[in-house]
Amino acid sequence: MLYDPHAIQILTDGSCYKNPGGLSGCAAIVVYPDDSKPEEQIVDIGVAESNITRMELMACNRAMEWLREQGSGLVVTRVQIVTDSQYVHQSINRAAGWRKNGWRNFDGRPIDNPDLWKRFLSLRSKLPVLVTFHWTKGKKSPQLKLVDKAAKNAAKSGQHGVDFGFRAGKVGRAKGKTAGAASLFPARGQTEVVSPYRSVVVGKSENKIRFVVFSEGKQQFIEKCYAYASPEIGAGLHRGHCYRVRFGDKPKYPVIEEIIEEVTISAAPVPP
Repeated sequence: MLYDPHAIQILTDGSCYKNPGGLSGCAAIVVYPDDSKPEEQIVDIGVAESNITRMELMACNRAMEWLREQGSGLVVTRVQIVTDSQYVHQSINRAAGWRKNGWRNFDGRPIDNPDLWKRFLSLRSKLPVLVTFHWTKGKKSPQLKLVDKAAKNAAKSGQHGVDFGFRAGKVGRAKGKTAGAASLFPARGQTEVVSPYRSVVVGKSENKIRFVVFSEGKQQFIEKCYAYASPEIGAGLHRGHCYRVRFGDKPKYPVIEEIIEEVTISAAPVPP
């Protein structure tokens, strides 16, 4: 990031001890220009359960709330809010378009965390100074290490706090030895055998389903993916079971359109 020596810097961070659904927290620390004042922690929030993306975004929102509270008392005209979250940084310029599109992205998929993005846009429109947002790799300076530690401490203390916008959904263990995060399923109207391991409601009622794809040719689970489904379809996909399903034909907005049958399989483990 480009450091502005005449601007206040607000360093933000989030933490989650079990992502998603574990103790979570966020923090923000103000660094004043020219060491005119000592560093000051302005955000310290802990909740019993949330996820890392919500905490990273909430830290930025609470930083803007602090700026609103300072009003004309700020001694600078420029502020840099710093995050180490690629999710937050890459989404900032898309949020206004999501709002115009009914909180769906440009491919029609419901976005995550619409409550926090709605708050983000509201706060950003009423700030008393010029605010820019910057991404930096975490823990690259003493101050970034400090805010990382503050976010972890906030999460540890969050047993009784509540993130009312977090939807835990139904979570289970993924079958096989597939590693890494789930990717968008490349739907082209095909049928596949899948084993759901997480389901959560997104938007007003749509289900976002994470599942492991089973290769009948290789007789093993091969990759984690996610797609969307109606509440009725989502209710019929139980964690840990296996189903042959039919997908729609939109690769950028994959939808499970039909549960054809439940199947019983005995899969070989995925090789390391």
